[in-house]
Amino acid sequence: MATLELAVQHGLDKVTTEEIAELAGVSTRTFFNYYTNKEAAAVGAPPPFRETDKEALCAGVGTLAEDAKRFLDRYMEYLVRDEPIIRKIGGVLQSNEKARGILDGILMMQRRELTDCLCKRVHDRQAAGALASAMTGAIGRAIFLWNNEENLSLNAALDIVWDGLIEASNILASTWRD
Repeated sequence: MATLELAVQHGLDKVTTEEIAELAGVSTRTFFNYYTNKEAAAVGAPPPFRETDKEALCAGVGTLAEDAKRFLDRYMEYLVRDEPIIRKIGGVLQSNEKARGILDGILMMQRRELTDCLCKRVHDRQAAGALASAMTGAIGRAIFLWNNEENLSLNAALDIVWDGLIEASNILASTWRD
């Protein structure tokens, strides 16, 4: 939190790790035991996908689209608890390329995790990877939309993004030629 507070006040580029450590009440050495740099401290780690949600997605109780949307809805419910923090991180990401790169690396790990889960249901690693990428992309686009539109909840932003994703899938399916 110390990193985000300072980044919001001064911009992450102008904040030093020493200032972050001081505000957090730890030594600089302790700071580096937890984070490789200030950008990693600002981004943190997104909440992991819950095991029960992954299991439900893999097991499937409805169509894959219904189960994927349910999975994303559950994840958004989890994120809603941290809306103020997500807004601050969004501001850092808009102004700091290095922080965006760190988040992209974290999201890549989440995509791999989701790909492995979806392979149990889809049985085609490339298709599972494309679905995982679309799903994690939908999370990111929903957060971006929510962060840039007034009077829009995270869940409503996800609904808008999901509708666009389904429409894009329908367009691709209807225009695909073997």
